[in-house]
Amino acid sequence: MNYSAQLLDELAAQYALGTLRHAARMRFERLCSARSDALAARQRWEDRLLPLDLAVRPANPSADVWLKIQRRVGITARPRNARRFHVQWWQGALAASLLLAVLVTAKLTIWNAPSWQPVAVLAQANQAPLWKLERSADSREIQIRTLGVVSLPATQSYELWVLPTGEGHPVSLGLLPRTGAVGRALTRAQQNLLLAATKVAVSIEPLGGSPTGLPTGPVVIVAVISRTA
Repeated sequence: MNYSAQLLDELAAQYALGTLRHAARMRFERLCSARSDALAARQRWEDRLLPLDLAVRPANPSADVWLKIQRRVGITARPRNARRFHVQWWQGALAASLLLAVLVTAKLTIWNAPSWQPVAVLAQANQAPLWKLERSADSREIQIRTLGVVSLPATQSYELWVLPTGEGHPVSLGLLPRTGAVGRALTRAQQNLLLAATKVAVSIEPLGGSPTGLPTGPVVIVAVISRTA
């Protein structure tokens, strides 16, 4: 299939929003593993939506909202005892379902959680660390954790690069988060470069990342990759 830049951007947006489901989602993940432009589009959308994800907080619905939900699903007024039994049964069933979901999720998280290994701590000269870069034991993923206060105008982004040994251009590993943590899957080429490299760098780019695929702004951090990575 011919994937244009526009199609890749649309698929990446659907993937990041969670509207790309099942087989289509798996196909796009395989495409990201095979094509750097697909992975870059996915990373751009994940970075764009990261602030919204961090801003989401659970809310408890009011009694009026619960009443509307009950009416919507067909729960009508009943004799007090019958209604109390029905509500208790319904709440018990809901609690059991939630508990089962938590247990399943916990097991899946424990079974599938990657073992993270340190790669580098990113800090400007004589400044406190801003990010910690780690990779999974199989080198297929990286994780970037924010350690300090990241100050940057809203029209700019920090972008992470792996610096190949010998000849070759820097290769982007995506944008750095302003808060929280973000994980990314790497292409095979990115995996090999990161394993062979001795340094990573951070540059200041326009919002959304470098438009050329290479650093265009000032390089503000160069960090040595940990020998234990």
